[in-house]
Amino acid sequence: MPRTAKPYRLVPAEVPPQAGRRAGIYAEIVADFVASGVESALVELPGRKANSLNVGLRKAASTSGAAVKVIVRGGQVYLKRL
Repeated sequence: MPRTAKPYRLVPAEVPPQAGRRAGIYAEIVADFVASGVESALVELPGRKANSLNVGLRKAASTSGAAVKVIVRGGQVYLKRL
């Protein structure tokens, strides 16, 4: 009995590296704050609650290794240099 062609084929190829997530808006905010040179700043990001902003900025500051502290006062989020 003759062998029939398979409906698929295997092509040798390198697996591309996994695309990581972009640093995101929080990392960009922390980087801009560090580059600005100001001692402290209020962060306004419409559409984000203070708690979400707080958590995101803390993680971004920690990941970047920047000497930045995130402070929440009165429902407002501030960045301060250490």
